[in-house]
Amino acid sequence: MRNQTFFSVDRLEIEANTFAVELLLTDNMISVYKDTHLSIQEVAEIHGVPGGFARLKTYYHTS
Repeated sequence: MRNQTFFSVDRLEIEANTFAVELLLTDNMISVYKDTHLSIQEVAEIHGVPGGFARLKTYYHTS
């Protein structure tokens, strides 16, 4: 793909990974753990999402 397009493969990969983490790790899944001391990375791993991908997650904390 690198030779066939002007798009950055890295950018496309980041967009795909961001889409995947938003789909697989919902805000509701994270909010279940709000009263614990778990990080979003740890919550992600509990749900089978690699912790490194959690940095791509946008979490909208609602009280």
